[in-house]
Amino acid sequence: MTSATDTTTVRWTTRAMPMSHLGAPDPLPYFAHQQPIRSKPTPPNRGLNAQESARGFAWGADSILPYQVLGEYDRAQAPGEMPVLEFSNGRLTALLAPHLGGRLLSLRDQAADRELLFANPVFQPANLGSLNAWFSGGVEWNGLIPGHTPVSCCAVFAGVVHSARGPVLRLYEFDRIVEATWQIDLFLPEGQDRLFVHGRIVNADAWEKQAYWWTNMAVPASPGMRVLSPADYAIEHVLPGNQLERFDFPDPARFDGSYPGNWTDACSVFFRTETPQPLWIAALDAQGRGLAHVASAQMQGRKFFYFGTGRGGQHWMDFLSQPGRGHYVEIQSGITPTQNQRFALPAHGEVHWTEAYAGVQVAPELAHHSDYQTATRAVAQAVQARMDATDLAEVDAFLRGVSAQAVTERLHAGSAWGMRHEQLTGQALAPGLDFACPLQGQQGPQGQQDPDPWDALLRSGRFSAASLECMPQTWVTSPRWCAALERSADRHGDTWLHALALGMAAHDRGDLAQARKGYQRSLNLRPTWLGYRQRALVETNVGAREIAYDAAWHSPGVPLVLAVEIANDMLDTGRVRAAHAFLGGLTSAVQALDRVRLAQARLAAETQDWPLLARWLERPFATVREGESLLDTLWTCLQQGLCKAELAERWSEAAWQQWQARHPLPAHLDFRMQGQGQGAQPATDANAEHSLHGQR
Repeated sequence: MTSATDTTTVRWTTRAMPMSHLGAPDPLPYFAHQQPIRSKPTPPNRGLNAQESARGFAWGADSILPYQVLGEYDRAQAPGEMPVLEFSNGRLTALLAPHLGGRLLSLRDQAADRELLFANPVFQPANLGSLNAWFSGGVEWNGLIPGHTPVSCCAVFAGVVHSARGPVLRLYEFDRIVEATWQIDLFLPEGQDRLFVHGRIVNADAWEKQAYWWTNMAVPASPGMRVLSPADYAIEHVLPGNQLERFDFPDPARFDGSYPGNWTDACSVFFRTETPQPLWIAALDAQGRGLAHVASAQMQGRKFFYFGTGRGGQHWMDFLSQPGRGHYVEIQSGITPTQNQRFALPAHGEVHWTEAYAGVQVAPELAHHSDYQTATRAVAQAVQARMDATDLAEVDAFLRGVSAQAVTERLHAGSAWGMRHEQLTGQALAPGLDFACPLQGQQGPQGQQDPDPWDALLRSGRFSAASLECMPQTWVTSPRWCAALERSADRHGDTWLHALALGMAAHDRGDLAQARKGYQRSLNLRPTWLGYRQRALVETNVGAREIAYDAAWHSPGVPLVLAVEIANDMLDTGRVRAAHAFLGGLTSAVQALDRVRLAQARLAAETQDWPLLARWLERPFATVREGESLLDTLWTCLQQGLCKAELAERWSEAAWQQWQARHPLPAHLDFRMQGQGQGAQPATDANAEHSLHGQR
């Protein structure tokens, strides 16, 4: 499609690349207590001011419902063609993936023939996102809940607004937890090699909400690269405890932390300055070339993340790409000073900001000056020459005016939930945003397409007979939907689906007594696999939980992935014989599931079957969680068992240390991100689930 100008175009194309299979969403709803990051009391911040501590939250305390987890991906990396939108003005060419959260996959400077971002050469999901599946590379738009955006691997809306200054490419979606909209408007001025991005978050409701936003930009990691931003000091995550702490920056007591290569462990460095000035961040290679990012004053936060030079961090980057091709550093910009904070989204209000991206070149002796402030001043001059405050303010005003205009042409559809929310409330979510999209329905018990139960509820106030014959693919938990369910049950009669949905909403808000009542009422009206599974989740008695899980597993329509939850529950509660019988009786299709294989490895460790455990650990795993210590724990268990079996009475602590030195953790099992070198304090197993990368 050609734009209103002769030089700027937006068109669909494909990007040839190896691609792994993503898989369908997990049919199991997951609650806060099942989050991969375990909720713990927020540790006290050390040295942070009031602005840096305001509206803080505890990681792992929030539910991801009503979103669905994506965990059935593989590592096939078969040749494929990814559909992308190409946005180009002849100077810069951007490639975006609306089916993957609108990710900006590539930003190429055509005159310099240089890629400004880390453009991952493969599509490889891995277990790093708030909904599990996440992939590295490009620019990620992270909102409105903490962590990687819930639409990392999901479709969003895309369209073009034709303006007097050329096309504006829009990405947008509705967030089901905050119940607000976000949009990103991209603008390439004619004849310029700068990309401008305008963000807008709209709250249509009459009450203030808490929201979150960080823009994450992946850039290629290279020897000697440096990340600079105005800084009088830095804030870093500190282990054990994972609290935020203020440090001198660079810290003469440690090392120059502006060089990612100086960090052995994974690191998160927040740049902080007490001097009001245009805030920017730049990642420059050893020759002083790289990407610079500037944003309007609404974006207070600047940060870089690096997996570290340790073997585990380097393995993670290869694991997310291909060996030797995945190394990157993320530079980030957010609305709050740190990523442990939310911001206020005003009632009937909007939050706007504008970002600018451009390549920069700074003399190497200045970019890498030993005095950080001298280097920062030199880079600031180069950044200002490319994107000065006047230009940014002028484009910000232009894009703010465009932000409420409707798209001229729809290019891609996202989720139906924005449209459903507008139908539920009877009001539009945001001026200029059209959430209308075709309704897909869902697959019925005989493979037919049945109406989605939530659409039936919206149309008639009741569930249709057809929608009551199949399990919903996704669920509703907000107070508005609960009110609609209660009205429906009062007017048209209670059903198993009313009771189950209201029970899950109670469960999600922590009212377990009400959840138990809802689950039992649902089972009384109609036994279902999910009703039994939900009852198992709220059972405190191990025997009763086992009975409920057994009933769920033997119910019609039960998804294979429930086997993972059942097996791990048995192992977590010490029921080794039950786990052995359950896992041994599974079909080959269930045993092939990645997390079932991990449960099998756990079982081998529990039964001290060292040859079997060794065989399990020879296999690659696709869904290891970032920060998870299971694989290195199992390897240590295996080696302890083998060492004691071989040495018997000659076993000693000294002999064990020598054995470990001869049998280090194999590279394919090494996903450790902390405890391998420099940092404020070493990691411990107790903190292994607190990933710095996921805290965005």
